[in-house]
Amino acid sequence: MAILTIVPNLTTVGNAFISLLFPNQCLVCKEGEFFSQDPICLDCIQHMTPLPIENRVQELTVNDGIDIAFSGWDFGDELRTAIHSLKYEERARIGFFLGKLLGDQLHKNTIQKLDYLIPVPLHPVKFRDRGFNQARWIADGLGKAVQKPVRTKLMKRIKHTISQTTLDKKERLNNMKKAFKINQDVTDKNIGIVDDVLTTGSTISSMASKLKDAGAKIIVAITVATPLEKKDDTYAESV
Repeated sequence: MAILTIVPNLTTVGNAFISLLFPNQCLVCKEGEFFSQDPICLDCIQHMTPLPIENRVQELTVNDGIDIAFSGWDFGDELRTAIHSLKYEERARIGFFLGKLLGDQLHKNTIQKLDYLIPVPLHPVKFRDRGFNQARWIADGLGKAVQKPVRTKLMKRIKHTISQTTLDKKERLNNMKKAFKINQDVTDKNIGIVDDVLTTGSTISSMASKLKDAGAKIIVAITVATPLEKKDDTYAESV
């Protein structure tokens, strides 16, 4: 038993020693070295613009089925670089890190009534191409931070949707029709849907409407970022 109690301390010391021997490089600014296992340096984190923790659902172009929408930061240059790396350069650990940061940013009582979190699922074709689901990593980090379970098999994406970047509102809605399937009972459940960036809300709204039709009680959209100025849709969430 004595040995078991010492192991965590040895692990911590070992990690610190490894960090000293092999300094990390920030995956956002890619400048300098810092002695931490975090993928993003403190400078870049401090340049991220935190948003007030308030319901942003009325800011969404499409919000059917969504009761509350929370985002941690403005989708500025630092987060744009981090999330681009997360989605397209296979640096999935950034997602877990951003999820934990998001959990620290959110007041826990704002999502305390949720029964569980679900990441926006990828279609199998997209998952095969990318190799991982960025929303899953974010949800795992967030779930650990706020002590909420993550259900990855509750919803499945059954329609391979095209990128929403160039679509108008009506086209986005048609694009997302019948895109998701529910695999488990969600009656009277309060559910948080997790993704990286919230722009128009069409993807999460499609999921939320499906969940509400199946008996879910409250749906909360939770994302790392949202662009404060939605003059265009140069970034589309979860294609």
